Amino acid sequence: MIRFGDDGYVAGDYSADAGVLAGVASVTGGASVKPLEPSPGQVAILRTAYGLVAGYVQRLGAGEVVVLADPLVLCNGYLEKADNGRLLADLLGVDAGAAVAFDEYHHGLTIGAFAPQAWLATSWGAAIMWLLVAVFFGLLLRGRRFGPLVGRVPETVRSDVEWSVAVGQLLRRSSARRVTLGLLAGATERAVALHTGLPVQPRERFWNALWVRAPEVARELAEVENSLDTSSASEHDVLTAARRLHEIAHPAATRRK
Repeated sequence: MIRFGDDGYVAGDYSADAGVLAGVASVTGGASVKPLEPSPGQVAILRTAYGLVAGYVQRLGAGEVVVLADPLVLCNGYLEKADNGRLLADLLGVDAGAAVAFDEYHHGLTIGAFAPQAWLATSWGAAIMWLLVAVFFGLLLRGRRFGPLVGRVPETVRSDVEWSVAVGQLLRRSSARRVTLGLLAGATERAVALHTGLPVQPRERFWNALWVRAPEVARELAEVENSLDTSSASEHDVLTAARRLHEIAHPAATRRK
Protein backbone atom coordinates (compact mmCIF):
# COMPACT_ATOMS: atom_id res chain seq x y z
CA MET A 1 0.00 0.00 0.00
CA ILE A 2 1.40 3.39 -1.00
CA ARG A 3 1.13 6.09 1.66
CA PHE A 4 0.83 9.64 0.32
CA GLY A 5 0.81 12.72 2.46
CA ASP A 6 -2.04 15.14 2.53
CA ASP A 7 -0.37 17.09 -0.28
CA GLY A 8 0.53 14.06 -2.40
CA TYR A 9 4.19 13.77 -1.31
CA VAL A 10 6.12 10.58 -0.48
CA ALA A 11 9.46 9.90 1.22
CA GLY A 12 12.59 11.07 -0.61
CA ASP A 13 14.72 7.90 -0.81
CA TYR A 14 15.17 6.56 -4.34
CA SER A 15 16.64 3.67 -6.25
CA ALA A 16 18.00 3.71 -9.78
CA ASP A 17 16.54 1.62 -12.56
CA ALA A 18 18.89 -1.19 -13.46
CA GLY A 19 21.04 -0.57 -16.52
CA VAL A 20 20.23 3.13 -16.81
CA LEU A 21 22.81 4.74 -14.51
CA ALA A 22 26.13 2.94 -14.16
CA GLY A 23 27.19 2.39 -10.56
CA VAL A 24 24.14 4.09 -9.03
CA ALA A 25 22.04 1.90 -6.73
CA SER A 26 20.37 4.24 -4.24
CA VAL A 27 20.03 8.01 -3.95
CA THR A 28 19.04 10.12 -0.96
CA GLY A 29 16.96 13.27 -1.21
CA GLY A 30 14.68 15.40 0.92
CA ALA A 31 12.16 14.27 3.48
CA SER A 32 9.39 14.10 0.89
CA VAL A 33 8.90 14.47 -2.84
CA LYS A 34 5.99 14.67 -5.24
CA PRO A 35 6.29 11.85 -7.80
CA LEU A 36 6.47 12.56 -11.52
CA GLU A 37 4.19 11.19 -14.20
CA PRO A 38 6.40 10.55 -17.25
CA SER A 39 5.04 10.06 -20.75
CA PRO A 40 5.93 7.07 -22.92
CA GLY A 41 8.85 8.99 -24.46
CA GLN A 42 10.40 9.72 -21.07
CA VAL A 43 12.63 7.03 -19.52
CA ALA A 44 12.55 6.71 -15.74
CA ILE A 45 15.93 6.71 -14.00
CA LEU A 46 14.96 7.10 -10.33
CA ARG A 47 12.07 5.59 -8.43
CA THR A 48 10.78 5.90 -4.91
CA ALA A 49 10.49 2.99 -2.52
CA TYR A 50 6.99 2.43 -3.86
CA GLY A 51 8.09 2.33 -7.49
CA LEU A 52 6.92 5.84 -8.37
CA VAL A 53 9.04 7.87 -10.77
CA ALA A 54 11.25 10.52 -9.13
CA GLY A 55 13.41 11.27 -12.16
CA TYR A 56 13.44 10.67 -15.87
CA VAL A 57 15.44 11.46 -18.99
CA GLN A 58 14.03 12.60 -22.32
CA ARG A 59 15.61 13.07 -25.71
CA LEU A 60 15.20 16.64 -26.95
CA GLY A 61 16.64 17.42 -30.34
CA ALA A 62 20.33 16.51 -30.34
CA GLY A 63 20.55 16.43 -26.54
CA GLU A 64 18.91 15.07 -23.44
CA VAL A 65 16.90 16.62 -20.62
CA VAL A 66 17.10 15.13 -17.13
CA VAL A 67 14.18 15.95 -14.83
CA LEU A 68 14.35 15.28 -11.08
CA ALA A 69 11.45 15.61 -8.71
CA ASP A 70 13.81 16.31 -5.80
CA PRO A 71 16.43 19.07 -6.33
CA LEU A 72 18.25 18.11 -3.12
CA VAL A 73 19.63 15.03 -4.84
CA LEU A 74 22.27 17.19 -6.57
CA CYS A 75 22.81 19.76 -3.81
CA ASN A 76 26.28 20.11 -2.31
CA GLY A 77 25.22 18.81 1.08
CA TYR A 78 23.84 15.59 -0.41
CA LEU A 79 26.62 14.62 -2.82
CA GLU A 80 28.37 12.55 -0.14
CA LYS A 81 25.24 10.59 0.71
CA ALA A 82 24.48 7.21 -0.87
CA ASP A 83 25.29 7.33 -4.61
CA ASN A 84 24.37 11.00 -5.15
CA GLY A 85 27.88 11.96 -6.22
CA ARG A 86 28.08 9.11 -8.71
CA LEU A 87 24.69 10.10 -10.08
CA LEU A 88 25.91 13.63 -10.75
CA ALA A 89 29.09 12.29 -12.36
CA ASP A 90 27.05 10.04 -14.63
CA LEU A 91 24.72 12.85 -15.64
CA LEU A 92 27.58 15.21 -16.49
CA GLY A 93 29.63 12.51 -18.17
CA VAL A 94 26.99 11.33 -20.61
CA ASP A 95 28.68 13.25 -23.41
CA ALA A 96 32.32 14.13 -22.80
CA GLY A 97 33.08 17.76 -23.54
CA ALA A 98 29.42 18.79 -23.65
CA ALA A 99 28.41 22.13 -22.16
CA VAL A 100 26.61 22.06 -18.80
CA ALA A 101 23.93 24.66 -18.02
CA PHE A 102 22.34 25.36 -14.62
CA ASP A 103 18.92 26.91 -14.20
CA GLU A 104 19.39 29.69 -11.64
CA TYR A 105 16.04 31.37 -12.15
CA HIS A 106 14.75 30.23 -8.77
CA HIS A 107 17.79 31.97 -7.20
CA GLY A 108 16.66 35.31 -8.58
CA LEU A 109 19.04 35.44 -11.56
CA THR A 110 17.29 36.68 -14.69
CA ILE A 111 18.30 38.08 -18.06
CA GLY A 112 17.79 41.59 -16.71
CA ALA A 113 20.58 41.02 -14.19
CA PHE A 114 23.09 41.08 -17.05
CA ALA A 115 21.85 44.38 -18.50
CA PRO A 116 24.33 47.31 -18.33
CA GLN A 117 21.95 49.37 -16.20
CA ALA A 118 21.40 46.56 -13.69
CA TRP A 119 24.64 47.10 -11.79
CA LEU A 120 23.92 50.83 -11.52
CA ALA A 121 20.99 50.02 -9.26
CA THR A 122 23.37 48.64 -6.61
CA SER A 123 25.29 50.78 -4.12
CA TRP A 124 28.70 49.57 -5.27
CA GLY A 125 27.75 50.05 -8.92
CA ALA A 126 26.67 53.64 -8.33
CA ALA A 127 29.91 54.33 -6.42
CA ILE A 128 32.01 52.99 -9.29
CA MET A 129 30.02 55.08 -11.76
CA TRP A 130 30.59 58.30 -9.78
CA LEU A 131 34.27 57.45 -9.48
CA LEU A 132 34.57 57.04 -13.24
CA VAL A 133 32.77 60.35 -13.78
CA ALA A 134 35.10 62.14 -11.34
CA VAL A 135 38.19 60.66 -13.01
CA PHE A 136 36.91 61.67 -16.45
CA PHE A 137 36.28 65.29 -15.48
CA GLY A 138 39.58 65.40 -13.58
CA LEU A 139 41.50 64.34 -16.67
CA LEU A 140 39.45 66.71 -18.81
CA LEU A 141 40.16 69.72 -16.60
CA ARG A 142 43.80 68.80 -16.20
CA GLY A 143 44.32 69.08 -19.93
CA ARG A 144 42.96 72.64 -20.11
CA ARG A 145 45.38 75.50 -20.61
CA PHE A 146 45.38 78.48 -18.27
CA GLY A 147 46.99 80.69 -20.89
CA PRO A 148 49.22 80.71 -23.97
CA LEU A 149 52.23 78.44 -24.08
CA VAL A 150 55.42 80.07 -22.85
CA GLY A 151 58.59 79.09 -24.62
CA ARG A 152 61.39 77.68 -22.53
CA VAL A 153 64.42 79.90 -22.19
CA PRO A 154 67.53 78.06 -23.42
CA GLU A 155 69.97 77.33 -20.63
CA THR A 156 73.43 78.86 -20.74
CA VAL A 157 76.52 77.04 -19.60
CA ARG A 158 77.83 78.54 -16.37
CA SER A 159 81.54 78.85 -15.68
CA ASP A 160 83.31 77.40 -12.65
CA VAL A 161 83.69 80.90 -11.23
CA GLU A 162 79.93 81.46 -11.30
CA TRP A 163 79.32 78.18 -9.48
CA SER A 164 81.92 79.10 -6.87
CA VAL A 165 80.38 82.52 -6.36
CA ALA A 166 76.90 81.01 -6.07
CA VAL A 167 78.02 78.50 -3.45
CA GLY A 168 79.86 81.21 -1.55
CA GLN A 169 76.79 83.43 -1.50
CA LEU A 170 74.64 80.59 -0.21
CA LEU A 171 77.10 79.88 2.57
CA ARG A 172 77.30 83.58 3.39
CA ARG A 173 73.52 83.98 3.56
CA SER A 174 73.21 80.98 5.84
CA SER A 175 76.09 82.21 8.06
CA ALA A 176 77.75 78.84 7.58
CA ARG A 177 81.28 80.01 8.37
CA ARG A 178 82.12 76.85 10.30
CA VAL A 179 80.84 74.70 7.45
CA THR A 180 82.88 76.70 4.94
CA LEU A 181 86.09 76.31 6.92
CA GLY A 182 85.38 72.59 7.35
CA LEU A 183 85.05 72.18 3.60
CA LEU A 184 88.27 74.11 3.01
CA ALA A 185 90.10 72.07 5.64
CA GLY A 186 88.99 68.83 4.02
CA ALA A 187 90.10 70.06 0.60
CA THR A 188 93.46 71.09 2.09
CA GLU A 189 93.99 67.65 3.60
CA ARG A 190 93.30 66.03 0.23
CA ALA A 191 95.76 68.40 -1.48
CA VAL A 192 98.46 67.70 1.12
CA ALA A 193 97.87 63.97 0.77
CA LEU A 194 98.31 64.31 -2.99
CA HIS A 195 101.58 66.24 -2.60
CA THR A 196 103.05 63.87 -0.01
CA GLY A 197 101.79 60.65 -1.59
CA LEU A 198 99.77 59.63 1.47
CA PRO A 199 96.27 58.15 1.48
CA VAL A 200 93.80 60.54 3.08
CA GLN A 201 91.75 57.68 4.52
CA PRO A 202 91.77 56.48 7.20
CA ARG A 203 92.26 59.97 8.60
CA GLU A 204 94.10 58.93 11.77
CA ARG A 205 96.70 57.00 9.78
CA PHE A 206 97.05 59.96 7.41
CA TRP A 207 97.89 62.31 10.26
CA ASN A 208 100.37 59.87 11.84
CA ALA A 209 102.19 59.45 8.53
CA LEU A 210 102.10 63.21 7.83
CA TRP A 211 103.81 63.99 11.15
CA VAL A 212 106.60 61.61 10.14
CA ARG A 213 106.99 62.62 6.49
CA ALA A 214 106.32 66.38 6.65
CA PRO A 215 106.25 67.55 10.27
CA GLU A 216 106.26 71.28 9.39
CA VAL A 217 103.24 70.93 7.12
CA ALA A 218 101.51 68.78 9.72
CA ARG A 219 102.18 71.32 12.46
CA GLU A 220 100.90 74.26 10.42
CA LEU A 221 97.81 72.38 9.20
CA ALA A 222 96.99 71.17 12.70
CA GLU A 223 97.37 74.71 14.04
CA VAL A 224 94.92 76.09 11.47
CA GLU A 225 92.37 73.32 11.99
CA ASN A 226 92.52 73.73 15.77
CA SER A 227 91.74 77.43 15.38
CA LEU A 228 88.73 76.94 13.10
CA ASP A 229 86.24 77.40 15.94
CA THR A 230 87.63 80.83 16.80
CA SER A 231 88.21 81.74 13.15
CA SER A 232 84.50 81.47 12.31
CA ALA A 233 83.57 84.47 14.45
CA SER A 234 83.64 86.95 11.56
CA GLU A 235 84.09 87.02 7.81
CA HIS A 236 87.55 88.55 8.22
CA ASP A 237 88.65 85.60 10.37
CA VAL A 238 87.20 83.20 7.82
CA LEU A 239 89.14 84.91 5.02
CA THR A 240 92.38 84.76 7.03
CA ALA A 241 91.96 81.06 7.80
CA ALA A 242 91.07 80.35 4.18
CA ARG A 243 94.25 82.05 2.99
CA ARG A 244 96.38 80.02 5.40
CA LEU A 245 94.74 76.80 4.24
CA HIS A 246 95.32 77.80 0.61
CA GLU A 247 99.03 78.43 1.33
CA ILE A 248 99.32 74.96 2.87
CA ALA A 249 97.46 73.27 0.02
CA HIS A 250 99.32 75.12 -2.76
CA PRO A 251 102.73 76.15 -1.45
CA ALA A 252 104.30 76.42 -4.92
CA ALA A 253 101.69 78.91 -6.13
CA THR A 254 102.18 80.97 -2.98
CA ARG A 255 105.95 81.15 -3.45
CA ARG A 256 105.58 82.27 -7.08
CA LYS A 257 103.48 85.20 -5.93
